[in-house]
Amino acid sequence: MSQSHEQTKHLDPNMQPDRQSRRRGIEHYLMLGAMVLLPAMAQALPSDRQQPIEIESNTADIDNKKGISIYKGDVVMIQGTTRITGDKVTVYSIQQEVKKIVAEGYKKRAYYEEQQPEDQGTLQAWGHTIDYQVASDKIKLLKQAQLTQKGDTFTGERIDYDLTKQTVNAKGSENKSSPDGRVKMIYQPKPEKKQ
Repeated sequence: MSQSHEQTKHLDPNMQPDRQSRRRGIEHYLMLGAMVLLPAMAQALPSDRQQPIEIESNTADIDNKKGISIYKGDVVMIQGTTRITGDKVTVYSIQQEVKKIVAEGYKKRAYYEEQQPEDQGTLQAWGHTIDYQVASDKIKLLKQAQLTQKGDTFTGERIDYDLTKQTVNAKGSENKSSPDGRVKMIYQPKPEKKQ
């Protein structure tokens, strides 16, 4: 795993190369240990709950005592069919149980997707901030928010989505004169039934 410039500048310049590589190895194992401790996130598919959580990032700052793990740099978090990406992903846990995940996108919007049960297809969501309340199974999308499921699309400045009830609450921007400030919905027609 490569080490970012941000991590490198915190290393002691007088440290011997052997000590630097040992420190990198310890940091690597601490990150892997924290990933193993993260319990399954709430998912739409029952099989997803049994899958391990995989996280890739450029840096990881993990505080198991406070229950906060911060991953930065092209972060990709996967568990089963659920995928979360962002420039920064923060995982909040209490007693090793994930309660909340916040993905932030600076260069581009953060992204969330999961496979829905039965024939519901894939749920996709974007926003510069994605606040996923794991315990209550709710997602809050902020700034250039977009939610797509089965071809239907909702856009607005903020979208609240309840994964369990499958309800959407979308809000436009406070700036009513902005063309992008209104909520937009696109519903796809139902396919005709074949006889």
